[in-house]
Amino acid sequence: MSQIRIFRDSRALANAAAELFIQLAEQSIRDRGRFSAALSGGNTPRALYQVLADTENQACLDWANVHLFWGDERHVPPYHKESNYHMVSETLLDRITIPEENVHRVPAEMEECAAALSYEKILRDFFTGQWPRFDLILLGMGEDGHTASLFPQSKGLKEEERWFIPNYAPKQEKMRLTLTTNAINEAKNIAVLVSGVSKAGILAEVLREPDDLVDTPIQMINPRDGDMIWFLDDQSATQLTYKRRS
Repeated sequence: MSQIRIFRDSRALANAAAELFIQLAEQSIRDRGRFSAALSGGNTPRALYQVLADTENQACLDWANVHLFWGDERHVPPYHKESNYHMVSETLLDRITIPEENVHRVPAEMEECAAALSYEKILRDFFTGQWPRFDLILLGMGEDGHTASLFPQSKGLKEEERWFIPNYAPKQEKMRLTLTTNAINEAKNIAVLVSGVSKAGILAEVLREPDDLVDTPIQMINPRDGDMIWFLDDQSATQLTYKRRS
């Protein structure tokens, strides 16, 4: 099931996404004893992590039973300025008390193929079954319709067996590391966070009926047995006919 929620600004969006994170964490820990989330890079998720690190929100979460993963990563060392892990560390991890063993970062300092295989082993050791079953995956969307590090026309879009792979980012001319579409689509919940007027055109395009999925990879994200929520701000939603605001 997919739904769209529109908020007056990026701050309201971040607050709502934090509420969902906390709600799902509480429910998952109550039902199964742990909560697993795959995090995203980017400015919109950054605001969410800052909200989660607020004192009152920290108190709502049983961080001892929260396990954090990354949906994708740049091929850089962990404290490089472009590292998604580094960004999450600055905005969230350095401000909360969470067991070190619950933070499952991508070993992106390794050679890219070795890093992807190593992280896939981490995922397979944590999850049982044919595919990982995250309680929540956070995603963003680029102005070209990419999500995680799954880029238009990229080789990784064709991967059907692996969970985590290296994938080339053509515009940056750099290698990235990412969950595959099949791994993402097994999540129980997917939250796509989109803000800013620069995303309005591509957002209107991708929310129409799918056209050419390899040109707009985020249209390939459709959970098989889970829920997907689009968290949008007013600026990103200016070209949508759907206007009801949360």
